[in-house]
Amino acid sequence: MENKKESKILVWFKTNLTTQAITANAFIAALYAVITLLCAPLSYEFSQFRFSEALNLLVFFNPTYTIGLTLGCLLANIASTVGPLDIVFGTLATLISCLLIVWFSKICKNLFINSFIPSIINAIIIPFVIYLSSVGTSDSFELGAMYWIMFGWIFLGEFVCITCIGYPLMITLTKKTKGFSKYILATRNLDYKW
Repeated sequence: MENKKESKILVWFKTNLTTQAITANAFIAALYAVITLLCAPLSYEFSQFRFSEALNLLVFFNPTYTIGLTLGCLLANIASTVGPLDIVFGTLATLISCLLIVWFSKICKNLFINSFIPSIINAIIIPFVIYLSSVGTSDSFELGAMYWIMFGWIFLGEFVCITCIGYPLMITLTKKTKGFSKYILATRNLDYKW
């Protein structure tokens, strides 16, 4: 039975991680990190307006981009003002968001609804990361008092970047630009709902 699991995993890697897919993931990782760093004052502050988060919608069309997006977030979080906690937990938030989009898009082929997933996940996780990084400093705050305020700000930042900017951009590119689906190596949800 263990050999069957190993063979399924090996088959998945051979099928999904082609040279073209690895190159695309490397490009996405670099693009995520560069966009985040170029917008650093907005990307790392209280409200987390990370325009690079719009790239999370790519996993709706190709689940393997979870790798590139997670790696890109890891690289971008090295420059985070929050420090090592953001490298670990901020990256984990992106990984969870991507995996949930991959899973949920099997049930719901509505890109708009799926665009809310990263906003919710980051709004839940990032306030804890900020709190934990401030414990024992003069900037320390009460988690109970500030959690919901930070939740709201982070959700707003993610919502603006993913749903208000990324969603219309993805609609325009996939529906109006000929060949874009082939360019992003889309393997699923080509018949998605708006």
